[in-house]
Amino acid sequence: MTAEQLGYDKMAQTYADLIPDTFGSPLEQAAVDAFASEARGSDLGSTIVDVGCGIGHVAAYLTDTGFTVLAVDPSTGMREQAELAHPDLEFSADDASLSTVDLSAVAGVVARYSLIHVPPIGVREALADWASRLPSGACVLLAGQSSDEPGVAEFDHAVAPAWRWHPDSIAEAVTDAGFTELWRTVSRPAEGFHRFPEFHLCAKRLR
Repeated sequence: MTAEQLGYDKMAQTYADLIPDTFGSPLEQAAVDAFASEARGSDLGSTIVDVGCGIGHVAAYLTDTGFTVLAVDPSTGMREQAELAHPDLEFSADDASLSTVDLSAVAGVVARYSLIHVPPIGVREALADWASRLPSGACVLLAGQSSDEPGVAEFDHAVAPAWRWHPDSIAEAVTDAGFTELWRTVSRPAEGFHRFPEFHLCAKRLR
């Protein structure tokens, strides 16, 4: 059990109490909707993987729009909260390795704020592994805290060590892994949890 998992286990109830809404802004919802439209148009079926699904809000949202969502999270506590909030969905134990998931039958992968605790080299390795296992036409949606400075910067997170990426740096990692960037958004800090700029980036696996 990692320190990250233990931290989220302890804070799972707090997350459920403090984050009752699926999205923190209309832009976040629009990004997920745009990703969903891209996945739907891929003709690869309706299966989406939600990596680090947390308390399950986005998995439930995508399910309601017609997808079959494989929702995974390494934290037992977060999965328990997700199951309480969404008893009709199934939540499984896994991490960014997606070792329990057959990606060959997946139309898209969502990783919203779930790769921030993975060291930069691990993010690059995970993206390359996903690209090698996903079918041509599958898409990914990444989101996380961003930086105005080039490269990747570690930052203090309440749960575990975390990293934030300059948008160009995460785009480079995605491209190096074998994806083609489709679009990105960058938003500025607002009230509440948002201390840093945040990015959403959508890319497609093309062979």
